[in-house]
Parts: sequence; structure tokens; C-alpha cells
Amino acid sequence: MENQVFSISRFGAYLNKYFSEYRGLRLQFAILSGVFAALQFIFGTKPDFFNASAALFLFAIISASSLNYFFTPRAQKIKFLLTPASQFEKFLAMVVHLYIYIPIMFAVALFVAQYCATLVTALFTLSMPQFEAPFAGIDVDGSVVLLYILSYLPAVAFYLMGATIFTKNSFLKTTGLYIVVSFAFMLLMTIAVGAHAIGVNAFSEWENFDTVNRTGANFMIVMTVVVTLLFFGVSYMRISEMEVNETKK
Repeated sequence: MENQVFSISRFGAYLNKYFSEYRGLRLQFAILSGVFAALQFIFGTKPDFFNASAALFLFAIISASSLNYFFTPRAQKIKFLLTPASQFEKFLAMVVHLYIYIPIMFAVALFVAQYCATLVTALFTLSMPQFEAPFAGIDVDGSVVLLYILSYLPAVAFYLMGATIFTKNSFLKTTGLYIVVSFAFMLLMTIAVGAHAIGVNAFSEWENFDTVNRTGANFMIVMTVVVTLLFFGVSYMRISEMEVNETKK
């Protein structure tokens, strides 16, 4: 008997349907590649990690909010719920979209833009194209990447949750809620890490400073995973709740 919650073959079929029917994915890639190529051609510089990661972050949270497309209007929601796949598989497809597809799409768009900009520059200057290694000029620091991932994971999950809660003006409403929750979360982390620092006398005993830093980093990683999973759980429950509510009507 086929598993009613998750089936690899059924999920693969739904994932194929998801990306083949989702509006604007090819257009998004074309626009991103064109914008990145135009910026590199006009300014003659490659995007740095900060600019590229900021653009990815903004695009991802907007994309997460736009997933309310599946729930509004009601006819669209019914179509989504009646698609022959479990609600978990539908939710998992959204996670794949936000955490795998979008970062890969950005990387490919930057790759395409780099070489398109080089070709266009050579065409306008009537010279040989000066090709460089992919993503040349983007310096990446491991600690910065870790901090970025710790920000990306819960933020995107939060906007996905917002898409299941706010079916209208999802991005604006979720952003307002995100500001409040982020402030409370940062305050909680500051208090927790500060309390530990005082407990080990880190401000007076410098030999404990590295221990406090490691503890704070581990605490941030654990909290990020827990909070992300919490947002995922609420999103999934909201989708399941929609199915229950529609069957009652």
C-alpha cells in the first residue's frame, strides 16, 4: 500500500508539475540574468558577496510571500488542495523551491550574467572578450556565510508561514510581524548569551572569552534550527487546516 504522507515517485511527479506550471519562474531567471549582466556591463565590476547575498535574501522572502498564490482566490486554493499529492509533499515542494531552487537559480544567473557582460563589453569595445573564472571577484568569508545562512533559514521560513496565514498583502503584513518577532528574538539571545558571560565572569577573565563566543555561536545555531522548524511546523499545519476546513464546507 502506498504511503499516504510521502512517496518518492508521487513527490517527484508533483515536483515536476510544480515547476512546470508555476508562473514566472523562467521569466524570473531571464530578468535576474539580464539585470546582473546590465549592472556588470554598465559599472564594469563584478557583484560582491554582500550585494549578491542581499539580492538573494530579498528575492527569497518576496518569493516566499508570493506562495499565497496557491491559496487565493478560493478556487485556486481548492485546486491546490485537490492536486493528487499529500499536503506534506506540497509543503515540501515549497521548501525545495525556496531553499534549493532559488539559490541555484541565483548562482546560475550570476554565472550567465558574468559571461554575457563580458561578451557585450567585447562587442562594444571591438576587442577580444576577457573571460575570467566563474564568480571571479566574489570574496567569501566562512563566518560571514554562516551568519548569512543563519539569517536566511528562519527569515524565509517565516515569510512562508506568513503566506499561509495572510492571504492578502502577505509580504507587507509578514514584514511588520517579522520586525516585531526579530526584535524579541534578538533581545532574548542577547539576554541569554549575556547571562552566560556574566556567569563565567567573561568580562573579568579574558581566558573565558573564547568559551563564551563558542557557546554563543552554538546557541545561535541551535535556536536558528529550532525557530526554522517551528515556522515550518506552523506552515504545514496551516496547509493541513485548509484541507480540513474545505471538507467541512
